[in-house]
Amino acid sequence: MDLRPLTKSQAVNQDKFEVSKILFGASPFGVVYDEIEKISPFEAVSRALELGINAFDTSPYYGDSEQILGSVLSSLSDKYPRSHYYIITKVGRYGLNKQDFDYSPKRARESVEESCRRLKTDYLDVVYAHDVEFVDIDEVVGDCGVLIELFKLKKEGKIKYVGICGYPLDILLKIATIQYERNQPLDIVQSYSHYCLQNTLLSNYIPKFKSFGVKYLMNASPLSMGLLTETAPPQWHPTPAKLRSVISKCASYAKENGFNISKLAIQFSLEWDGTDSTAIGLSNRKQVEEAIAWFNEILSRKRGEKNADMIERIIVQEIQKIMGDWLNWCWESPPTTTGILNNHA
Repeated sequence: MDLRPLTKSQAVNQDKFEVSKILFGASPFGVVYDEIEKISPFEAVSRALELGINAFDTSPYYGDSEQILGSVLSSLSDKYPRSHYYIITKVGRYGLNKQDFDYSPKRARESVEESCRRLKTDYLDVVYAHDVEFVDIDEVVGDCGVLIELFKLKKEGKIKYVGICGYPLDILLKIATIQYERNQPLDIVQSYSHYCLQNTLLSNYIPKFKSFGVKYLMNASPLSMGLLTETAPPQWHPTPAKLRSVISKCASYAKENGFNISKLAIQFSLEWDGTDSTAIGLSNRKQVEEAIAWFNEILSRKRGEKNADMIERIIVQEIQKIMGDWLNWCWESPPTTTGILNNHA
């Protein structure tokens, strides 16, 4: 899991999941974070492939994301055939409300077929059971649970890797433990907002997941779903007003010292080599180029071509001091105060 430079797009290893350090998060194509005017899928995807990003993460839950991503990849197939990238999607969650979850084997199989049609592919590289904490654990690991069906689809060649994703690390680890004890360990696990400037708890769990047979571990949302930016996070963001205020102070502190908190946050996550990749929501060419430029700065420092900016490291330390007790604080997922399940990861 060392830092590796991104290379020009080439056929990916079909026997291993050799994913680029930056994973293209396509949720913004469903207009989760950005205004529609700021989204340019064709330019974003083509530039990402050109610069070496070889994996795309989407979900039926992300509005039209799958359909848009599939159309773009299809239009680029002469230059970048299917063998040049990995596609990651999800099953089980289809909307904001409790009734929009369906972990039944029948629906999982239908969902995989629907995703293949939308993404214009015969197979999927990774399929996650989406936001596993929102359903009873038996719906995930039970005899009629979603994972049994996903592993059947893997055996049939429709899926290459089976995994789970969600927020609470303890629940993800519990499911990984159960699967290991049943001699069917998970291939891959993804958690979001758990290795970022505000929360680094994922680092404590990596050895535990590995001990239960998980081959690949993914970090997602280094900006913590829009929290770690100079602007206010989306209204649906699960953080309380006090934490939003603290992060606003952190962003102001960074800006006063000549830094952008979003850049600091993304580089903080990318510099960590504890996971195989970090999923970053990207919606246009500029965002793709920025993310890769920031990653290349890290590589230059690692190679000794560019001295580590001690001022930058001090700024990060001071930001985390400003966070105080909010550092490593976790929100409740799922929430118990409302029937609306407002997360978009």
